[in-house]
Amino acid sequence: MNDPRAKMDGNRLLAMGAPQADWTKAPGRVPGFWVALLGLVVAVVYPVPALVIGAVGLYFTMQAYRVIPAGARGRGLTVAALALAGATLAVVALRIVLALLR
Repeated sequence: MNDPRAKMDGNRLLAMGAPQADWTKAPGRVPGFWVALLGLVVAVVYPVPALVIGAVGLYFTMQAYRVIPAGARGRGLTVAALALAGATLAVVALRIVLALLR
């Protein structure tokens, strides 16, 4: 078949308004952010429960991180949640080390 409509090179479907995937509705994206933020706040006062909360936030965030491709809309919140989960683990580790040194 030599149908010119079947050629994908240069047909500009995306420029004509072809639908794009909406990654902002990826599972675990928003809950992962809020739980990771809660874990960071709780880590300042209660380090052991914050470890559990941070692990749950990391689980949700990794669930969304595996689904959303790099450069897609909605990936920034997932990366921010990963940073918050890492900061939670760092604060908990710091609190434990400081408690052991006392």
